[in-house]
Amino acid sequence: MTTIEKSLVIDAPLKEVFSYLDEPVHLLEIWPSMVEVKEVKPLPKGGHSYHWVYKMAGMRFEGETETLEFVPEKHVVEKSTGADSSDVRL
Repeated sequence: MTTIEKSLVIDAPLKEVFSYLDEPVHLLEIWPSMVEVKEVKPLPKGGHSYHWVYKMAGMRFEGETETLEFVPEKHVVEKSTGADSSDVRL
């Protein structure tokens, strides 16, 4: 499996950043080529499950994402399945 790591500094309070990232519809603003996020459902343990649509090179990819771990203002682990299976750790 290939691992890609990237970091950046956001000049905002941690609480604001986590609150913003906790709303899957905001992926449309921050994830290049994400065209749709729907069927967003909050999970009892925190985080969400949702359906997404992504376009790349003229092709449409769809999948589902579910939060596996959610510790407010500490970390989030999400698992995506479908055309692009991946794990995202924040």
